[in-house]
This record gives sequence, C-alpha cells and structure tokens, in this order.
Amino acid sequence: MNGRPVMPPGDVDEQAIYWLTLLTSGEADVEQHRAFEHWLTENKAHQTAWERAHRLWRDIEGLTEQDFPTTAPMPVRKPSPRRAGFSYALACAACLVLAVFLLPHDLAYHSADYRTGIGEIQTFTLADGSEVQLNSGTALSVDYSAASRKLILYRGEAWFKAAPNPARPFEVVTRYGRVSALGTAFDVKTLSDATAVTVLEHAVRITLASGESVERLPEGAAIRFGQTVTDLNPHADLDAASAWRQQRMIFRNKPLHDVVEELNRYRKGRVVITSSSLNALPLTGTFDTTDPEEALQMIKASLDLSEYRLTDRLVFLYRN
Repeated sequence: MNGRPVMPPGDVDEQAIYWLTLLTSGEADVEQHRAFEHWLTENKAHQTAWERAHRLWRDIEGLTEQDFPTTAPMPVRKPSPRRAGFSYALACAACLVLAVFLLPHDLAYHSADYRTGIGEIQTFTLADGSEVQLNSGTALSVDYSAASRKLILYRGEAWFKAAPNPARPFEVVTRYGRVSALGTAFDVKTLSDATAVTVLEHAVRITLASGESVERLPEGAAIRFGQTVTDLNPHADLDAASAWRQQRMIFRNKPLHDVVEELNRYRKGRVVITSSSLNALPLTGTFDTTDPEEALQMIKASLDLSEYRLTDRLVFLYRN
C-alpha cells in the first residue's frame, strides 16, 4: 500500500482506533507510520482521541481469555494485504475489541429467580396472583414480604399485571429507579443507559435513584429515565411497546441506535454500529423477533448499509 491509507468514515475516535489497530498489527510500513505521525500532529483533537484509545488498549491488554466470550475470536486479527477492504477490516477489528471490552459482565443474570434465554418468552403467575411475562434475555428476582411486593429487573424487558392489594405495594426496581403500580398493567425495559416504562392500564409512580419522581404516569404514557428523566411521552405507541408479546418489533421513525439496541435482544452476539453518524438514521418497519437475521438484512436494505462479520455473532454496520 503506497501513500496515506484511506481511513474508515467516522469521527476522530474512530480514526484513532483505526491507527491503533494498524500500528499494533505489525503490518504497518514506513509510509503508514509517517501518515500516522502526520495525522497525530495535525490536530489537537487527534492527540486527545489517540490518548483515549491508547488508555483503553492498555486496559484490554490486562484481560485474559476468560474475560471474553468463548464464541468471539481473540481481539486483533493479523490483516492480509491482499484482502479487499483491508483498511475497513482493520477498523472493524478494533471495534470488536471495544465492543467485547464494553459488554457488561452480568453476574446478576445467573442468580435471578427467573431468566429467559435469547429468543425465549416466559409467562408465569406469582404467589399473589400477579402476572409477569419476560421478554428475550431477561433476568428478574422476586422479593415478597408481608408488607411489600418488590421485583428486581436486572436486565431485559417484562410486562407486569399487578394483582390489587393496597396493603402490599407492588413495585419493580431497576438500576435507575423504581416503578410503583397504581393500577395494573405496565411494561418495563432496561436499556444501555436508562429504563423505559410504558403504562398500558391505569397508572404508575416513578421514583428515580436520584430522588426525582413522577407521581403519576397515566395510562397510554411512556417515560425514559437514567440519572434524570430524559423523555416523557403522554401519547406513547402502545402497539409498538407491546409488539414483543406477539413476537414482533415495530418501529415508527425510530433512530438506528434504538433499533439496533432492540434487535440485539433477539440475537446471540452483537450488532455494532461503527460510526456515530449513523445513530440517528430514522427507520420505520415491522420485523419478526423469531428471525433476527432476516430483520437485520431488511434494516440494511432500508438504510442502504453494509456489514462486516468477524463471526456470525459479531456484525458491524457501516454506510455504503
């Protein structure tokens, strides 16, 4: 490869990952080292991004094979100069390292009272007559006492229909707060950085871990909260919120970031968006949760995206 290599599209952090992977692969030639030096010194933002990438790389080097899923390849693959798309393959290999490193080590899942595997839906009735339905990849524990009914949703999504009992409040606890039933049916979903709640019947009260509260979220409304309330919709799309119970995903003008996060609930492994510039791409469509691979292909076709696979379980999306 002569001259300056073509970097993948994206922001300075993506470019820093590209250079880090290329230089650590052992395949970089003299011209590429010079090109890197030029990139590093031409902009202060490049230097800052390089420092961030290098710090993360040092953290990754301290991990062992036991820290990685057994289905994933080891972090950096030695590239082949003859292979088409060489530059982009390097960037994707770096994305793999970051994606695997950032995957949560969810020990709570294995100790939960109720768990569902990928693609599995489970319905059950609790001792008080309340009904619960768990979506794919969900973990839930039950902590009932004489004075309260508490359910801990560690991850995933669940539909709840609380049996009336004013003397024993019914509440669902997540990382970011708690949802207290003021009626019967509602849906709670854990996201990467928030909790989403949709009220299907009557109302709920929301109490954030920070102390902030929404005293009454009425039927038909939805909320998303992390450290604070980030979205409050008084007229939620109830069909879309309940679609998973009929093994469907419904998106109406939803950003690609949210679509991929939802799709990842139903497939083994991860779909990763390689550039933040793609996150806000809007998508509308209905997909079958029992065939996430077909859903992925339809999403790619709708948004004119391409993919790079390191294994069937690790798929990277990028713009054509």
